[in-house]
Amino acid sequence: MTTKDALAQQKSLRIGLIYNLKRKTPAVEDDSEAEFDSPATVGAIAKALEGLGHSVELFEARDNLPGKLAEGTIDIAFNIAEGSGGRSREAVVPALLDLYDIEYTGSDATTLSLTLDKSLAKRIVAQAGLKTAPFILMFTGKERLPKDLTFPVVCKPNAEGSSKGIFAKSVANNTDELRQIVKSLIKRYSGGVLVESFLSGREFSVGLLGPNKKPKVLPPMEIVFLDKDNPTPIYTFEHKIADNQEVRYQAPADVDPKLKKKLETLASKSYQVLGCRDVSRIDIRLDAKGEPCFIECNPLPGLSPQWSDLCIIAGAAEISYDELIAHIVAPAIKRFHARKRS
Repeated sequence: MTTKDALAQQKSLRIGLIYNLKRKTPAVEDDSEAEFDSPATVGAIAKALEGLGHSVELFEARDNLPGKLAEGTIDIAFNIAEGSGGRSREAVVPALLDLYDIEYTGSDATTLSLTLDKSLAKRIVAQAGLKTAPFILMFTGKERLPKDLTFPVVCKPNAEGSSKGIFAKSVANNTDELRQIVKSLIKRYSGGVLVESFLSGREFSVGLLGPNKKPKVLPPMEIVFLDKDNPTPIYTFEHKIADNQEVRYQAPADVDPKLKKKLETLASKSYQVLGCRDVSRIDIRLDAKGEPCFIECNPLPGLSPQWSDLCIIAGAAEISYDELIAHIVAPAIKRFHARKRS
């Protein structure tokens, strides 16, 4: 019996789908709503939940959300809200749900705050003995560089998702270029700029589902860079907002068993030490020696059908879109019923 079939046999629940609605088409000039979800994505998730036998109520994460949650019209929440303003924005909805004692999908407020701050996530992962590239968090562009930071380096906003602020020109080959890029990013994004040594190997993304202690690790997807003349290719914002000829997605990745095991182990351990639950996507890149290194964790991965990385990864693992949604909501339903029994 599949997860979807098992859930369909359970008692119908009232599920609140909480989201931020995308009203603008993301562009390099205006990426303010790049992390938000389109009406099509919201509709697809709602349809999948209804297909499991549940009723769905839509909640846009706006200033009237607390009052709506206080009305007590839902049993659990399916949370995909990204929030707006500040590095703790992704934690606002989970914190509200905890306040109103409503069970919800995905990681809690602590993990969402931690992972949105890329430098904090890297520190936690490194302290756990997992590999990540040398880095520094910069707020002025004038900071003294650590000795282990080697060029070229990649500069990215520290507290943004969806690759916002990461462009082809985000790679610096010397100190002057680094400081110029950092100063430019500081003017546009709050939360500082993460500068990390460029990893010259292959890049992968790994999806995980289920409990923190023993998640289901999906086969890795490779982001294949097609421009062989570029010595420092990176996965940029431009790649994520439109079709292009610079990258393709290989899912599942063509890797040998040894590398596959290393990728799965790094992803699983990162998921665990960062406190993730239910669903996350871990981005990994190989260093010059071919060793996997943690890049970042996204515990609110995009769920746009046939477009978002996690959906591509799931599809390659022969998990349909509806089944993916069922996998994500299943642990929250289990926690809801456990509460009722206690």
